[in-house]
Amino acid sequence: MSGYYDITDKAIDLLNGRAVKRFEDAKDKAAQMGFDELNVLEVTQTMYDQLRKDNQDVFLELAQERYQEAEPHGEEPPDLAWLLALLAAYNAVTKVIYDNDVDRKRQYTAEGINSSTAKVTEFRRGLHYWADLTATYGDIVTDESTLKAYRDAGVKKVRWVTAGDEKVCATCRERNGKIYSINSIPTKPHRRCRCVFEPVR
Repeated sequence: MSGYYDITDKAIDLLNGRAVKRFEDAKDKAAQMGFDELNVLEVTQTMYDQLRKDNQDVFLELAQERYQEAEPHGEEPPDLAWLLALLAAYNAVTKVIYDNDVDRKRQYTAEGINSSTAKVTEFRRGLHYWADLTATYGDIVTDESTLKAYRDAGVKKVRWVTAGDEKVCATCRERNGKIYSINSIPTKPHRRCRCVFEPVR
C-alpha cells in the first residue's frame, strides 16, 4: 500500500501554505485597523470563510484522486455533495462535526485576539489549530474516499494494515492483518492514524 497517503500529504502541504498566507494577511489587516474588536470579528470571519473554502476545494480534489488511485474502484467518484455530507457528519475519531469545529476555532481565535495583549501569538495559535484540523480531515477524506471506491467496486471485506513502524499504537498493532466487513470496520483509535485498508477479494 505504498503511496496510500502520498497525495494526502501533498494536499495538506498545499493547504497549510495557503493557511499561513491567510493568517498573515488577516493579522496585517487587523493590525492596520488597530485590533478593534468589531474589526477583528469581521477579519476572522472572512479568513475562516476563505480557509473553509480552500479546504473544501482541495479535499474534493483529494477525494476524487484517491478514488481513482484505489484498486479496485467503481465509476462514481466522490462529488461535492458526498464531501459536504462527510464534513457535516459527526466523526468518531475527532469527536466533532467538522463544520462546528471550524466555527469554534474561528470564535476562539477572535476571542483570543480581542482579550490578549499578545495579538500575534493568538494568530499563531489559531494557525496551529487550523493546521491540525486540516491534517486530520485530510486523512479522513483519504480513508473514506478509498472505502467508497472499494464499495462501488463490490468489495465486501478489507484487511487492516499498519504502517509497520515504531509509531504504531497497541490498538492498531492488535488489529494488523485482521479482516473486517467493509461496513463494520472499527473506528480508527486516534487522529492521524496511518493504518490502511486493503481490499480482500
